[in-house]
Amino acid sequence: MANLLDRIYAHSPVLVQNAMATGYGIQQRLLRYRGEYERHLAALERQQWLSSSELRSIQDAAVRRTVEFAAREVPYYRELFAREHIRVESIQTAADLRILPLLDKATVQREGARMRPDRSRVEGHPHATGGTTGRPVPYWVSSSAIQFNYATYEARFRRWAGVALGDRMVSINGKPIIPLAQSGPPYWRHNLAFNQLYVSAYHLSDANLPSIVERIAKFAPRVIVAYVSAVHRLARFINDRGLAGTIRPTAILVSSETLFDWQRADLESAFACKVYNGYSLGEPVCFVSECKEGSLHESPEFGVIEYVPLEDGTHEIVATGLINEAMPMLRYRTGDTATPGTGAPCPCGRGLPTVSQIAGRVDEVVVTPEGTSVGPAALSLAFQGVQNLRESQIVQDSPAAITVKLCVTPSYTPSDETFLIAELRKRLGTRLRIELDYVAAVPRTVSGKQRLVVSTVRSRP
Repeated sequence: MANLLDRIYAHSPVLVQNAMATGYGIQQRLLRYRGEYERHLAALERQQWLSSSELRSIQDAAVRRTVEFAAREVPYYRELFAREHIRVESIQTAADLRILPLLDKATVQREGARMRPDRSRVEGHPHATGGTTGRPVPYWVSSSAIQFNYATYEARFRRWAGVALGDRMVSINGKPIIPLAQSGPPYWRHNLAFNQLYVSAYHLSDANLPSIVERIAKFAPRVIVAYVSAVHRLARFINDRGLAGTIRPTAILVSSETLFDWQRADLESAFACKVYNGYSLGEPVCFVSECKEGSLHESPEFGVIEYVPLEDGTHEIVATGLINEAMPMLRYRTGDTATPGTGAPCPCGRGLPTVSQIAGRVDEVVVTPEGTSVGPAALSLAFQGVQNLRESQIVQDSPAAITVKLCVTPSYTPSDETFLIAELRKRLGTRLRIELDYVAAVPRTVSGKQRLVVSTVRSRP
């Protein structure tokens, strides 16, 4: 049915597509904001002001419920607990989860339905990850978990940014709402159910951006919700053409890609408002969001986050979801890295744990011939000072060389190229071969995201 609707949408006139987008929005409003949504929202609003010890108690109780349910109701976990001689009673707190083995995406792909409960009936809505590695991960989410997820988004992301459900919203992410071959406006569609202008992330070229900026300005959004790379492309265009302040939302909410400090500065200059960063996954295992004081906070009722040290000195986010009985995931390896918080209280007054930084993907590193792994934060700085650069991406298929894909402006000069190579050398050394490939646009993943590094080279044994 979904494929049929996609085909009908693709061949329909714009007016019908707007109507279909609104129809989809109505369906999603019913799924997301009915049922247990209001109860979850009220609890999350209240609990954010509890002390850290009170929040730990709430999380530990949820851990016990989740582990007991998984071990009793889910075939995969029943067998795992029996095989590994793990007693459910041994897991009383979030810290006790460490006695369980890690769960990777390959296991979720392989086990599939065996990770769903078979003894109690739990409604599950099928989903799949965007598949940045080329292999989407299928998973199921209960209606209650969907409502908990959107209650958390409302209570601890939108409201922290001073906006709310129903505010005029521009969205720029990976939904293919416009045919890729379309060569003229409109590059947007309307979803009246969410008061939303949906802009295609796949059409943000210099030729298209004037009409896109004009349409967004006319729409006058109160909030922009977008992938980092997409809204940053818009910001660079606005700043380069002296249009800063043409679009003035109350806040910009970004997620799904690493947000670097220089990108935040570009965004806040272009739109004259604060940027709020967030981190979560389609698999509902954890939720992190930024408060007005600039701190990233975990939502411990949503999931348990562990920071597992890696050999290159970074920490992988390993998460245990606490809200989704349709497919419990215990100690799930996300493939993303972060810097743990210091434990110091946040000036905002909330007892929610903090995260110092969401750093990027585990595999988003360049490996040098010397065996050094260089992560995205350092690599992004090499491109920061190149004024005539639109987009960039590093591709590595060998420890001896990288290919740097560059999308540049007409003002790009040989001195820009020399400067860029020198900046890369500072971070990657002199032995690594650097090849430049000038392209019309940097490739995106199937879900519309833009990765700084695409690599097949393993950084660790």
